[in-house]
This record gives sequence, C-alpha cells and structure tokens, in this order.
Amino acid sequence: MFNEKNVISMQEKLKDVVFDELGELFYYADQYYGEYLLDLIDDFIEEKHQDDDLSSMMIPHFISWATLCHRVRNSNKTIFQHYLESPEYKSRRRPKVHRIISEWKYTMPGFYYVEEIAGERVLVVTDVFQMKEKLVAVYNEIYHLPREGDLIFGYLLPAGDGTYSPVIDFFHIPVNQKRDTAIKIIEFYNKKAVATDHEFFEKNYPKLLSLIFRLLQKK
Repeated sequence: MFNEKNVISMQEKLKDVVFDELGELFYYADQYYGEYLLDLIDDFIEEKHQDDDLSSMMIPHFISWATLCHRVRNSNKTIFQHYLESPEYKSRRRPKVHRIISEWKYTMPGFYYVEEIAGERVLVVTDVFQMKEKLVAVYNEIYHLPREGDLIFGYLLPAGDGTYSPVIDFFHIPVNQKRDTAIKIIEFYNKKAVATDHEFFEKNYPKLLSLIFRLLQKK
C-alpha cells in the first residue's frame, strides 16, 4: 500500500517546473512542426473511420507519440530531441530539471492494468507488455479516476523520484471490451516483436491505435 500524501509531496518539489516544461515542448512543436504534425494526423485519420468522437479522443495520444517518440522525416531525431537542442530550451535549462527531462527521450506509450487505487490521484499500474509495475501520480486538470482492474493506455513520464505522471488523461478501454482488446494488442505486439519495446512503439503505435479504434467501433 502506498501513501498518497507522501507520493504527492515527493513530486511537488519539482513537478511545477518539470511538467510545466510539457507546455513549452508542445508550444515548440506547434510553432516549428505544426504543419508536419497536421500531415501525420491526416494520415492517421485517413486510415480510420467515421467516429469523430473516438477520433478526437485518440488524436491527443497520437500527438504525444508524434512529439516524443516518432523520428521526424529525414531526421534521426524526435521533435522532443530537437527541442532539447533548441535555443528556447537551452536559454533556461536547469541542471536538476534537465536530468529528469532528458530521461523522457527513452519513454514510450504504454498499456496498463490498474492494480491499485492508492489515492484519488495515485495509482499502481502494471505494463501489459513488460509486466512491470509503475507508481503513478496524476496532475492533469482533466482526469477520470479509473477503477482497479481497468485497462488504460497513455504516455507516462518519469518524475525523477521513481514515480511517473501521464502527459494527458488516460484513455479508458470500456470494461466490456477490456478482455478482447487486451488479447488483440498482445497478439499484435507478439506479431510485430522487434529488438526493443521503444522500437516497437516508434514503428507501430499508430497501427496499434488504429487496431483499438476498429475494436471499439464494434461495440
């Protein structure tokens, strides 16, 4: 059992600075890669579907991936890596904060079972693919509290103290489709298995989102 107050207090010291950096990152992405991201989104949507509500819920998760994990065309770097090298970031870089933020280069989206609700904004989750537990503290203004046993997905960023926080609110898989969705995404993961999980998500996350989209449309 984890104590919610202790978890929250550990992160509060650096949370405001570290996670406010996300706003700066996405502003940079929009300013310098806005058209590129729109092209990626158009390609993503074209593979889909007619359910606008479902698309609108998935697009923010796609943008998080496109900013943090996807290597920009004709470049060997992500938008996030370009941001870390930009004058905008370097002009206000702080060593303690940078040590945490630089770890985000190695993060990836994930699918999680909620193992424990340790508090209103503290969760223990297990990665569906890696089968590793993570302690999550949530600071997003928009947040829907899951239940134990729920299947959720999203982008978790390390906060520098062994805990993680989501970029945006988790996407919740409906309870009546949890089992089928878990089976399908694990089958897809095993079929597309590559050297590392990071490589898997870098190459296959949009296809995985499309797979989930099709499954949820059958509800």
